[in-house]
Amino acid sequence: MIVSVLYPNHDGAKFDAGYYKAKHAELAREIWNPEKVELIEGQAPGGGAAPFALIAHFHFASPEAMGQAMANSRIGELQADVPNFTDITPTIMVGRTL
Repeated sequence: MIVSVLYPNHDGAKFDAGYYKAKHAELAREIWNPEKVELIEGQAPGGGAAPFALIAHFHFASPEAMGQAMANSRIGELQADVPNFTDITPTIMVGRTL
């Protein structure tokens, strides 16, 4: 199972990718304990704004492992950290590779 966290870009959006990589993603690793984490920083071909500031994929071994991660009592720490790096409301998608 994969939990994807998408940060859609908008005019004037604040997003600190350095903070996300160094602090927030590490906090997510500590709390969720995923098997794998992929961070994709948005870049627009030819310049301009990318449609997403960042997309993070957190891979879990099973639906049960993902459920345990989401039920972690420390999940509020992740939510409380969001204003430290962005003013974007993230979109969360749960899925699987085909």
